[in-house]
Amino acid sequence: MKPDMIVGWEQHLKNGNVWKVNLELSMQDVGDEKNFYSVDVYVVASNSHLAQYIATTMYPDYESLSVDEQPVRTAP
Repeated sequence: MKPDMIVGWEQHLKNGNVWKVNLELSMQDVGDEKNFYSVDVYVVASNSHLAQYIATTMYPDYESLSVDEQPVRTAP
């Protein structure tokens, strides 16, 4: 089956459907210290709430997260 249309990354960016979600994930514990690393995940979603849901489903063991207030867009 051949698709009638393909919506690629550039089109999602142009339409404002890409959200940057920053997650802090814990590293393997060394002794009593907890170490974290920061990961930016770019999610295709219709709004920031859906992007947050998708990211937390993909990374359920996150320590903290933040979602940009505006979607990622290409420069005009």
